[in-house]
Amino acid sequence: MTAAPARVELGRIVKPHGLKGEMVVVGVRLSPEELLEISQVVARGADGAVRPLRITATRPFLQNQLVRFEGVDDIDEARTLHGHVLEVDPARLPPAEEGTVYLFQLVGLLVVAEDGAALGRVREVLQTGASPILVVRPEDGAKERLIPMSPDALVRVDTAAGSIVVRVLPGMDELWRS
Repeated sequence: MTAAPARVELGRIVKPHGLKGEMVVVGVRLSPEELLEISQVVARGADGAVRPLRITATRPFLQNQLVRFEGVDDIDEARTLHGHVLEVDPARLPPAEEGTVYLFQLVGLLVVAEDGAALGRVREVLQTGASPILVVRPEDGAKERLIPMSPDALVRVDTAAGSIVVRVLPGMDELWRS
C-alpha cells in the first residue's frame, strides 16, 4: 500500500459570493464545522503555485459551502482564487465515520474480484456526478480498468488488509479486453 499523500483535495473554489471575499467551494465532503476546524489549507492554482490560507468562516450554500479566508476581504481578492483547488494535510482531517473511508485512502489498494482474481491496484479515484470510479491498473500491464464504486459493484473495502473486493457485473469484463 502507498503512503498517505502530503496533501489531499478538499474542494475547488468556483466563484466569489458577494462583495466581502466569501467564496463558493464545491466538492467538500465535510460539514461546515469540520471544515472550519481544519483551519489551515493550501490553495493550488492551475499553474501549480500554492498559497497557504486560514479558514475563518464557513456555512452551507445549496450543495456547496461558502468559505471565508483570512486576508481575503473583498471580491477582487476572492477573484484571484477562482479555480484554485483547496488541499489539506490528511492528518488534519477528522476521522472517517464508521464504515466509510476517504477516497485518497483507496489509492494503492489491491482490487480483487469476488472469485479471488486479482484485478490490479487502484491508481486513482475519479470524482463523478453519480459515484466515484476506481481506476485500476493491472499488475501485468494490461489495459486499465474503470470500476464504479456503486453498491452493485463494491463488495468490501478493507484498508487494514489493503484490499477492495468487487463484483464483476455482467459485461464489465468485456469492456476491459477491448
